[in-house]
Amino acid sequence: MYEELKRKAEDMGIQITDLVKFYVKNGIENRGEDSSRNENTEKLEESIAYLEARLAQLDLLVMEMAKKLKVLEETDDEQMEIDQA
Repeated sequence: MYEELKRKAEDMGIQITDLVKFYVKNGIENRGEDSSRNENTEKLEESIAYLEARLAQLDLLVMEMAKKLKVLEETDDEQMEIDQA
């Protein structure tokens, strides 16, 4: 079962723990609902979970890029001060 979860998580580009949380949440929320609706809902929720995970990854990348840009700007400012002196 772990290998199936790992493969599914890798296919979706998310961590196994996020996938397990999704399945647990889905199971709790959908108790007693009919199965055809569950399948459609599950597919949509998997897509949402995937998009949320990718968004979190992109957010981290943007934050890292902003930090690097700030360091570069500070280095450039320091170099300009040295050149002017």
